[in-house]
Amino acid sequence: MESKFLLSWRQKIHRVDPADREIIHQEISELSSPSRTFYLLVCLSTIIATYGLLANSTAVVIGAMLVAPLMGPIFGIALGLSGGDKQLLKKSVASELLGMLLAIALAVLIGLVPLRSGFSSEIIARTQPTIYDVIIALASGLAGAFAMINKRISPALPGVAISTALVPPLATVGLCLAAGNWAWAGGAFLLFLVNLLAIEFAAAGVFSLAGVVSFSRDDRVLITFLRRFGVSLLVLLIMAGFMTKTLINIIQEQNLSTQLEEVLSSEVKKHSTGARLDDLRFEWKDGQLQVMAIVITPHEFDTRQVAAMEETLQKNVNQHSHLIVRSLLSRDLDQNGQVFLAEADKRLLEENQLLSKISRLLNQEINQLPGARVTDIQNSTRDGHLQVTAVVQAPTPINPTQVADLELSLNQSLKQPVRLMVRSVLTRDADKSRFIYEEDTWQKPLSGPELDFHNRLETAVKNQLYIIEPGARLLEMYYGEKNGALLVLLEIRSPTLLGPEQVRDMETTLQEQIDESIRIIARSSLGADSSADYYLGGYDENLARVLQNE
Repeated sequence: MESKFLLSWRQKIHRVDPADREIIHQEISELSSPSRTFYLLVCLSTIIATYGLLANSTAVVIGAMLVAPLMGPIFGIALGLSGGDKQLLKKSVASELLGMLLAIALAVLIGLVPLRSGFSSEIIARTQPTIYDVIIALASGLAGAFAMINKRISPALPGVAISTALVPPLATVGLCLAAGNWAWAGGAFLLFLVNLLAIEFAAAGVFSLAGVVSFSRDDRVLITFLRRFGVSLLVLLIMAGFMTKTLINIIQEQNLSTQLEEVLSSEVKKHSTGARLDDLRFEWKDGQLQVMAIVITPHEFDTRQVAAMEETLQKNVNQHSHLIVRSLLSRDLDQNGQVFLAEADKRLLEENQLLSKISRLLNQEINQLPGARVTDIQNSTRDGHLQVTAVVQAPTPINPTQVADLELSLNQSLKQPVRLMVRSVLTRDADKSRFIYEEDTWQKPLSGPELDFHNRLETAVKNQLYIIEPGARLLEMYYGEKNGALLVLLEIRSPTLLGPEQVRDMETTLQEQIDESIRIIARSSLGADSSADYYLGGYDENLARVLQNE
């Protein structure tokens, strides 16, 4: 006798009338026949699917699924196995096998054409099948078989064809083979094989329970079914286990990616205002998590910042993490100078507004110095206080006194302590006739006692040079206090190089006449103006121009 379980299901499922059984057999047999129409549809659906995959067009790929005839032979295999119809089984297997080979071969030929772009997301999506694909194929097989035996829902069969997607995986196999990517080709073929087995198994179950096939002994229906489809079920279960593992790996990778993105986004904002994480790449190599963070930032990250970010990754994500930061420099400017834009949370918004104000104030002050301009502003926190480093291009270095004035101005304007550091990048601008922004334009004009001292010192130096070497000429003179001495630097052009004894004599005389703390360093270069009779200490440059014009 038939078991109560099978009897209950066979009473609930739609039963096929004996008069319709022959019609269903005939329809499935026609769908499974290796006719010219069948192979024409295989070719057309493959062409549509292949170019749809290359164009990354979901709509075109769906169109290929509607044209594809490969679902019919799978129903024929299911019916032939469940009913013991060997002739139908052979015909269906031949049709499916030849259709599969034709689809792959045609896709390979299309893939070998030089006018082929890279792999699109539609192609990649079919190279990593998961347990979801097994469930979809089983449901599609059940729906398709039920549509075959129930005329009231048979119009739903095109929708079933869309869900199973038999030709696109075969087209993907061909494209991957043409590109020499065997791993992806294997993944796509695995997807096709899973779809085939799942549809076959589900359809056979519907045909058996609905009475499309008859069994000689009802009480052994389940045993007979398992004997005929046991191999298919076993292979399907093995594949399902493998795909479940693949799905778990994909989910773990997605979770790791999300965790890395959250931690690194926070760290990037923490270490550099105005910076943001643009892209993230990672891979496992020799047991180490190699992470590449691509950051859009106003200034490049240094090794100290990267080390701190890597330490945070090791604490919060994986202790074997190794971080590489690729800085892509990008600066935002308004009419006042550099501004800082980042994803707006309250703390960052307040900090950006503060730094934008600092940028505006520094630009206003620095631009007053001839030839100077701010090229970058960096910020950090040290001992609980904001430290700002301004990178300035200028003809001469910004000295500590100027930095102190700038810092005082910032503190007064911001009404909070800010420690300022200025990094001077020396530049010299010139036109065809002279250097622009020479050093003397930076200094205030001398007056009073300072002017008197300068004139006395310059006159004494020139007198001593004339005594030592009448043909010598003073080019430049710099002086200032250093380590309790008045250091005087002289640049001299002379017919002979000045030696230590001559410099010592000059220094002694200047100490007696000007200041006992004077120390002299003289840089002499060979050169002199001379007439036919003697060396000249120099001649009037304007006299030469006048004579030339005459």
